[in-house]
Amino acid sequence: MNPIKLIAMSALGALLLNSAAFAQPDHAPAHGARDKGQHQQHESNRPSQSRDERVDLPRINERELRQLLRRHDAPRAESLPPGIQRNLERGKPLPPGIAKRFDGQLASQLPHYPGYEWERVGADVVLIEAATRIVVDVLVDVLR
Repeated sequence: MNPIKLIAMSALGALLLNSAAFAQPDHAPAHGARDKGQHQQHESNRPSQSRDERVDLPRINERELRQLLRRHDAPRAESLPPGIQRNLERGKPLPPGIAKRFDGQLASQLPHYPGYEWERVGADVVLIEAATRIVVDVLVDVLR
């Protein structure tokens, strides 16, 4: 075989093999602090959605939420133990028994998104889907 053809074929093969390593996922990065790619997997498990159809998740202004919690003297809390903290991730079900609802005036002042609920887990504030208890967003150490 001609040496020039051999070099050209080798270069083309190397280029094709390397292009797969640079491929990017088709979803935007999440704004949850502990998102580890679970959000995309969660969406693909929904039977009523195709892979191209995306759900509009609530947009959360963390700065405004922190100010609101300070104004209404939200209860302070310590962080969760590391073993439990690892289970609190966006796109995963909320572990049973670790969350508490906000009460009274504070609960009525939190931003309302139909189908979602705010709960506190240790020093974190989480937004969950009410029907499935799937964590949509985690605001880390907001109640510290």
